[in-house]
Amino acid sequence: MTIGPLYFAAPTALLALLALPALFWLLRATPPAPRRTAFPPLRLLIGLRTDDEARRRAPLWLVILRAAMAALAILGFARPSLAPDSQARPETAAAAGPALIVIDDGWTSAPFWPAMMSAAERAVAQAERAGQSVAIAPTTPGREPPGAVDVMSPAEARGLLGRMVPQSWRPDRAVAAARLDATEGRFGAVLWLSDGLSDAGAEALIAAMRAKGPVSVELPTQTTHAIIDADATPEGLVVELRRAPSAQSSGAVAAETIEGRALGAVEYRFAGTSTTARAIVDLPPEIAARTARVRLVAERGAGGVRLLAGGAGRPFVGLVAASAQNQPLLSELFYVERAIQPFAATRTADLAALIDQDVQALVLPDASRLAQSEREALMRWLEAGGLLVRFAGPRLANDADGPLPMALRPGSRSIGGALDWEAPQQLQDFTQDSPFFGLAAPEDVSVRRQVLVEPLTEDAARVWARLQDGTPIVTAAAVGQGLVVLFHVTAGPDWSDLPFSGVYVEMLRRTLAFAGRAASGGGVIEGDGPFALERLLDGYGALQPPPSDVTPVPATDFATARAGPFSPPGLYAREGGPMSAIDAVAADETFEALSLPAGITVKRFTRARTEALDSYFLAAAMALIAADLMLALGLAGRLPRALLTSAAALALVWIVTPPPARAQAAADAATDMYLAYIVTGDARSDRIAQTGLEVLADTLRGRTAAEPVGVIGVDPAEDDLSPYPILYWRAPDRPAPLPERAVINLDRYMRLGGMVFVDTRDVRATGAGTAAATLLDGIDAPPLELVGAEHVLTKSFYLLSSFPGAVVSPQLYSETGAAAAARDGVASLYVGNGDWAAAWANATATRDPRQREMALRFGVNLVMVALTGNYKTDQVHLPALLDRLGEKSAPR
Repeated sequence: MTIGPLYFAAPTALLALLALPALFWLLRATPPAPRRTAFPPLRLLIGLRTDDEARRRAPLWLVILRAAMAALAILGFARPSLAPDSQARPETAAAAGPALIVIDDGWTSAPFWPAMMSAAERAVAQAERAGQSVAIAPTTPGREPPGAVDVMSPAEARGLLGRMVPQSWRPDRAVAAARLDATEGRFGAVLWLSDGLSDAGAEALIAAMRAKGPVSVELPTQTTHAIIDADATPEGLVVELRRAPSAQSSGAVAAETIEGRALGAVEYRFAGTSTTARAIVDLPPEIAARTARVRLVAERGAGGVRLLAGGAGRPFVGLVAASAQNQPLLSELFYVERAIQPFAATRTADLAALIDQDVQALVLPDASRLAQSEREALMRWLEAGGLLVRFAGPRLANDADGPLPMALRPGSRSIGGALDWEAPQQLQDFTQDSPFFGLAAPEDVSVRRQVLVEPLTEDAARVWARLQDGTPIVTAAAVGQGLVVLFHVTAGPDWSDLPFSGVYVEMLRRTLAFAGRAASGGGVIEGDGPFALERLLDGYGALQPPPSDVTPVPATDFATARAGPFSPPGLYAREGGPMSAIDAVAADETFEALSLPAGITVKRFTRARTEALDSYFLAAAMALIAADLMLALGLAGRLPRALLTSAAALALVWIVTPPPARAQAAADAATDMYLAYIVTGDARSDRIAQTGLEVLADTLRGRTAAEPVGVIGVDPAEDDLSPYPILYWRAPDRPAPLPERAVINLDRYMRLGGMVFVDTRDVRATGAGTAAATLLDGIDAPPLELVGAEHVLTKSFYLLSSFPGAVVSPQLYSETGAAAAARDGVASLYVGNGDWAAAWANATATRDPRQREMALRFGVNLVMVALTGNYKTDQVHLPALLDRLGEKSAPR
């Protein structure tokens, strides 16, 4: 309920204000007159007067004080919030008839979606105060046939707004205009929440709205940008951008893998009034080939993401068959095919047939011989962007034909034979500039024979792996836009033990990550069957699992398909084939600022500014109670005058001087460990967070070596967050985005290795769809994945199989391992809905004592991960963990 600028979350508590007159009457009531009985000795006291006389009625000031005390307490329990933006707009407050809200819900609204939804909810609240029903008309078409706009109650409209999210294609205002024309009757007021961009149907929609009632429009302060093209070239990753005239002139663009791991970034700038810009992410060709998507930094929206299908999914790999090999189990390709089968689509055929099928990578074993026509076709395919993986062997050692990274010495080197002085060689640790960096060189892999390079040509290519004596074992070189990679040993175990090791699989996986340039230019892969959606690009620009009701796109339509409800943006694949992409923005798409005719009221989006006031009202009531008590004791003579004066002076000093406890705790946090929570302004939620963390701190002190000194609430906009290993962020009842200073501070905290734990506790955010989306609005949040059974959180202290809180089976997400690779795999962000602080703070929050115990164990594990990182993922702990699991599962 709203009263002017005040919003009450529990308005029924205000009914207690009706009891104030009765309270006033009770306080002023005269007590029954005493019974008069004659007592002769009292005649001696007739006429004697004293200084103090007992009052028959309570003084008026005391009655007012106690009535104000009760009123403040009632208002505090009604949970008021200051919301200036919730006031009715004078131009539409008296309108009659239903209210119509037209919403541009395409990806172009994603950057300011929370502000747009806040404006929509304010309009619904205004209609509710005016006694109007509400109609909501999205302008982005869906898969259902469009019909007339439905009129609903304000409560139903709020539910619909809570479920709305931006779509990953642009609005079609011509369809929205047709829906309004099919809707009967007029509306008391029409509000258009626009993305600020024009299209072919804008004039028709404006005319349809004006025919339905008086129109007002709210626009964003700035429109969005879009990436219209991205391509890997020898110079790096070239990105083309486009904007509307009112958009910002600069920003940053980042290249990422399919898992969200950053490969590089660069700033871009639009020159003057130009609407196009070009940026080059400086990456080596083999690293640029791994790019699966390019996205705008700090700007959400599907148009700010460009998908590069070649680096996105299962590469289409052709295995060149050796005509002389008739025994499959003895074939070199047997080991290669088994190694890459889990992550690549393979096809075995001769070289010419594979090139005709537009494979993204070719594996050429030593036994294959190339004719002159095949060499020429292979060179053309390579220069167009293909990946060729070659393996050495006796034939290559004596007749080095075809493309190679560098010149080879005739013959091969035998190591560790009966007549050799040298022992078989092992692999060196992989250097930082190698794609294999991060893999552990196995000690049980030995190389017995290899082909050598000419010393003078070694600098002409890149060495990806070496033996202990420094000789190259894997080399690579660019050929046009393509890449040739040579393993200086056989694909089978004839020359080395490499095919028997797990590192062989990982080396091939990382090598094939460079595949895809030949088929990443947006062309359609030849073959039969439609294109099925593998990964959906949602309106915010994140890749999601595809919905079940999306039908495949016919192959004949795929090359010309544009983003829409029946061909949503994302990654597509045909059975057994490589990935292809449909992007949210076409290369020829333009963005123009919306032009509005005269007579339409125009406003700009503003964020809803709310401030919880319940704690102030309750604190004022408690202060009046304390004052009443002190005055009563003083007037009764039971409180010395000096003590009363001192208490009043101390109260005055406490009011005008900020309490030093928080500042002192912040200073001590540099040397002592504190558990911290983010102060949200919701007094009740913050109290639960503080109490829950205090119980968790006691549990940590009693069960572990961790010694938290205490719990402190922090303001991310003002406080230094670096001393705290973990920040617990409990969603308030009305989540709101953080100010810019807080966003910058939290981004820096997570980059420096801090951990943020967001507990949404299933709160529905105002106008944002989810509480997490609202709280993390503006924060450069990493991609998340569901915490699985192998996560370090399941074994950092206790062995856990689930993470109950006040909710028995909550969902818990953490930063993906690939995104956290720069911090040694330690996640910086966790998001869950278990309301764990309530379970820690109050045993009655969970009916089962075992559930609360498991919630405390989860909290212990969470803090241990924040303190020790991925320490428990080390293999040295594996025997002990297996023993523990065995003891746990053994019958007793």
